[in-house]
Formats: sequence, C-alpha cells, structure tokens
Amino acid sequence: MAPKRTLAPSETLVMVADDSKVVRVKTSRALAKHQYQVTLAEDGMAAVRLFGDALPHVLITDVEMPGMDGFELTRHVRSNPRTAHIPIIMITSSDEKHRNDAFEAGVSVLMGKPYEEDALIAEIQAALSRAPVSAPALALDD
Repeated sequence: MAPKRTLAPSETLVMVADDSKVVRVKTSRALAKHQYQVTLAEDGMAAVRLFGDALPHVLITDVEMPGMDGFELTRHVRSNPRTAHIPIIMITSSDEKHRNDAFEAGVSVLMGKPYEEDALIAEIQAALSRAPVSAPALALDD
C-alpha cells in the first residue's frame, strides 16, 4: 500500500458555506493567505449546487442559514457516497448548545466563534490528514 499523500494547501479546495457575507469574505481571505483554493456559498442549498461544479476537500459551514442550515447540509453530504468522506468543520457562536446535534449529523470538527485564524488552519490540516486522499476536486456527473 502506498503511503498516504497529504495535499498541499494550493491543491486543496475549501468550501465556505455561511449566510454572512462578512464571514465568507473574512474566512476566504484567511484561507487564501495560506494558499488554499476557496469557493463560497451563501447557504446550504448554494453549497449543494456548487458540489456539481467541484467537490471540495473540506467544507466549513455555519449552523444557522436560511433554506438549508448547517445540520441539513451536513446530513446531505454524509448521505451521498460521493461526498460522505469530506471533512466538515462547523462554526457556531454557541458550540455547547449545538455539540450533540452537530456530531449526530456527522460534523468532523465543531469550532466556536470567534475563532483564531491559526486554529482554523490547524483544524483544516488535521481534518485533511485524517481524511482519505481524494482526487483533485472534480465535477459530479449527476
């Protein structure tokens, strides 16, 4: 068996799903500063649509979003064999309140707001090291 290869940030697509434009911009700038490729979704439904363009290597989601919230988005990702492997980092202002629901839905990591940029980068790297190495982000056929 070949040794596991960890993707470099420049090879890693991170999707940020959050209904706050300020949070999306702030998070995308932090990720870009660390050389990550970033795609942005304003809610869970937009994230699902974007999966048709390219599968992210990591998904960062807010809890409360209109239409499809972070729990529904997580369950959707986990229920599809093509996306079930994607590490999901959920960011919430009330992490203790949502802890059980988040992990029951399939969240990989739950982080509280506000978070330190270095902590988020460390969680992304840790999540990627635990996840199976996936092919470059590819469009879904369906």
